[in-house]
Amino acid sequence: MGWTTSFCKIQIQVSRPADHPLAGSRLDAPGNIHSISYLFKSLTNAYFDVFATFPPLLPPGPIAILGFGAGSAARIILDLHPDAAIHGWELDPSVLAVSREYFGLEKKYSERLKIYMGNALNAGEKEKFAGILIDLFSKGCVIPELQDAATWEKLRRSLRKGGRMMVNVGGSCVEPEDIRRDGKVIMEETLRAMYEVFGRDVYVLSLDNRKDDSAVAMTGGMPDTAEWRKKLPRPLMFYVDMWKPYENAC
Repeated sequence: MGWTTSFCKIQIQVSRPADHPLAGSRLDAPGNIHSISYLFKSLTNAYFDVFATFPPLLPPGPIAILGFGAGSAARIILDLHPDAAIHGWELDPSVLAVSREYFGLEKKYSERLKIYMGNALNAGEKEKFAGILIDLFSKGCVIPELQDAATWEKLRRSLRKGGRMMVNVGGSCVEPEDIRRDGKVIMEETLRAMYEVFGRDVYVLSLDNRKDDSAVAMTGGMPDTAEWRKKLPRPLMFYVDMWKPYENAC
């Protein structure tokens, strides 16, 4: 496996020719996957693919991606869903520079993609969204604002009628830079904060074949799974049956 140092926040790259399922991945300082891009396919075998199941569940309107990164989730959604429009927010200018140089999404999807540099939590101040994808990490873990119910209440006001959120809540596989913090504990704190606002309309999908190793959360009632599956490419259909209601631990 070939490893090379790269740019600032995107620091490590697995060589593309490497015999490894994450060949082409870029990772952050503790070793967490930051962005993934393959030359000849869109899907990544990571949580970005779960995000690509989101558009069929939404009312008309743009999708916000809070924590755009280098554009892994946006690329899959724009490739697989021709009617999707995305507004992305990224705080780190160096990450956007890498995105523009190596991913080229703004040129390819100029009519369906807008990217903004700034605080993603202010994204809904001027426009409401059909759906919000949230992938906000700092220092290797989910940002602390997402463990606060007030943040989720604010984000809910940014949704259009019938809108939903889908969130990377991390898990035990996440490696915070501060070794005193635990990825699984942060995940549970984030889910509890979501539950305070959305109640039983919070669902969780666990990844990696290890319970709670890594998870994605979704708000809104559970959709008709048969109809949802019909609207997805075959490689994504199996995710539909993986969602479970979140049971509040308190």
